[in-house]
Amino acid sequence: MGVRMGQGRGPPAPDGGWGWAVLLSCFVVTGFSYAFPKAVSIYFKELMRDFGVGYSDTAWISSIMLAMLYGSGPVSSIMVNKFGCRPVMLFGGLLASAGMVAASFTTNIVQLYLTAGVATGMGLALNFQPSLIMLGCYFDRRRPLANGLAAAGTVQTMCVCVCVCVLSQSDTSLGEKRLLN
Repeated sequence: MGVRMGQGRGPPAPDGGWGWAVLLSCFVVTGFSYAFPKAVSIYFKELMRDFGVGYSDTAWISSIMLAMLYGSGPVSSIMVNKFGCRPVMLFGGLLASAGMVAASFTTNIVQLYLTAGVATGMGLALNFQPSLIMLGCYFDRRRPLANGLAAAGTVQTMCVCVCVCVLSQSDTSLGEKRLLN
């Protein structure tokens, strides 16, 4: 169900059925999109220690990720208009996943900027905006409820991040942290 210009209103939203699966995926996407940049703070001191950098250098990781998430909106919109929501979200998910996996193998802070910041941030942007568009395609009458439930993904994911933080309080290596995440 790609969004195309000039198609008019289209078929009515089903307000349920497959829309609930779309809502669940939007819940997860929203959670990841907002929680990943904030989750950098869980490993902030370890990142400073492992890479031998200061506060401001480490803070750039989440700043770059958020800049990509919010600044890539026009790119995401252009891609959705050209290819549709699903292919863009698939590519965004693969890009965000590849960025996070590559980030676990980095050996310096600049590599982390490029992997966790740029690649993951761009992948999250390519997921976040199309997921909200898809939600609008499947819910009309229940759209306020669907948007509220999707937004709750942020809180749920942050709670999971706190649990991971508690579990990772021991002196673990980056490889063990890779397994935790």
